[in-house]
Amino acid sequence: MSKNYLVTFEVDEGEWMYASNENPFTYDSKPIVFETKGAAEAYLLRYNNAYVVEQPNIKPFSGTERNRAKVRSLINKGI
Repeated sequence: MSKNYLVTFEVDEGEWMYASNENPFTYDSKPIVFETKGAAEAYLLRYNNAYVVEQPNIKPFSGTERNRAKVRSLINKGI
């Protein structure tokens, strides 16, 4: 299984978030996903206090899996 890489940086003391292409960015912004560790390490040089985080490459849900998850959520809520 391949891995993806994210860059996280310290916004304020003890306050971390993932690097995003959005400007202005928020904590809900989608992070930039790098396919190689080298690309992520090159990007983190933009920040004073940042590091690379490895993330396993997770495939998205298929339509069937997404529908099953919705039904399961309703059952869990008791609806």
